[in-house]
Amino acid sequence: MVVGDLQRTDGQALFGFVRRLGLTDDQADDVVQEVLARLLAELGRGILVVNPRSWAFQSVYRLAMDQHRLRRRVAGLVDRMGSMSPRSMSADDRIVVWGEVDRLPVRQRQVLYLRYRADLTHDAIGQVLGISSSASRSHATQAIATLRARLAIDIVEIEDR
Repeated sequence: MVVGDLQRTDGQALFGFVRRLGLTDDQADDVVQEVLARLLAELGRGILVVNPRSWAFQSVYRLAMDQHRLRRRVAGLVDRMGSMSPRSMSADDRIVVWGEVDRLPVRQRQVLYLRYRADLTHDAIGQVLGISSSASRSHATQAIATLRARLAIDIVEIEDR
């Protein structure tokens, strides 16, 4: 009943803390629910959590920072791809970029997702996919080159209209 008690006594405080860290209402709600689910899983595995309240606040902080890092990574990818065009990339452009990522070969798509969405290092990506870190870097480089080429063509077509 630790998780239910924590949600009842500190749920709003956790939510408010995450909101003040810069996440939207929906993102904050997701983060709080994720932390409560993780706490329940930890306790279910028999792991002793001495101070669940402190553990929860520390965990929501970490997840919120992960969200910020994720946004920075995606923005970095978009910025690197944006160097091919004089126009700045909007949120709609980011959707276009990730739509193009979905068209890449499976391994390249996996590497980009793990690198820029999951914020993993190339060493970690290699472990997840069962490839070397240099292979991960190679797949990322090839994928970004392909995306630049595809998006440059799309931009020229749009600008010619």
